[in-house]
Amino acid sequence: MNEITLSNDLNVITAEINSYKQVAGQAIFEIGKRLKHVKENDLVHGEFGNWLNSIEMDWNTANRFIKVSSELNSDTYHNLGSNALYLIATIPEQEREQQHEIPSTGETKDVDEMTVRELREVKAKLKQAEQQTEQAKKSEQIMQKQLEESESKEPETVEVIKEVVPANLKKEFEDTNRDLKFARKEIERLTKNQEYVELEKNDFDEGKADKQKKKLYWESEKNVLEMKVHVDTFLKNTAVTAFRKGAIASADNATKRKLKDSVEDLKGFTKQMEIVLSGRIEIK
Repeated sequence: MNEITLSNDLNVITAEINSYKQVAGQAIFEIGKRLKHVKENDLVHGEFGNWLNSIEMDWNTANRFIKVSSELNSDTYHNLGSNALYLIATIPEQEREQQHEIPSTGETKDVDEMTVRELREVKAKLKQAEQQTEQAKKSEQIMQKQLEESESKEPETVEVIKEVVPANLKKEFEDTNRDLKFARKEIERLTKNQEYVELEKNDFDEGKADKQKKKLYWESEKNVLEMKVHVDTFLKNTAVTAFRKGAIASADNATKRKLKDSVEDLKGFTKQMEIVLSGRIEIK
């Protein structure tokens, strides 16, 4: 058998390689088209696997060729190898027409210009972005469902929330409820006492001055208890549950910054309260 003599002209060799690449790439499309035709029309009467064995082709290769012929245009991708073609075929259609940044190099290319390794990197990056989008959608759907349930069936919503609240937080809720009930009763009592010692305008004597002092005392007690009710109610309604952690984690950066501003305001409020609570003001 006579061996073919190869040219020493690099331009000729380059042209020959590109020509064979086109033939090989086109062959993948043509083979895939015929495999799909046999399978869809059951030309082998349920013996597709055995028929593949007869032409020395495995299931994995056959499925790859079918995928390529079904998803891609042979005129655009005819000069690529089977691995590259399959990777491109498994990239979402809208992403195939765009340029992508290759994570390892930072270089931007069209998909038909990438190596197999670069295609795998880009595909993994797209997959990760898709998963993050799906997770964000799921979190949004859960939040929307919780909101709808809270608006229409408030008692049932409370039971759902209890299921995801840890045992230690449930106990805190119970303690907070008791404190709130006690504080509200105290506020009612102080309000009645306050009304009892109300002074008439321009009517002053020592006895009434004493009542005025008591009135101011009860007013301060009432205000402090009312503040406690507000703080306890806030803590009860905004407990950091697993669901809320997930919702915060999936929110975009702009939304997180808004929440962070509120948290900073809350820190300022807490600091001021600690300063006030560390001292004592006596009414004389």
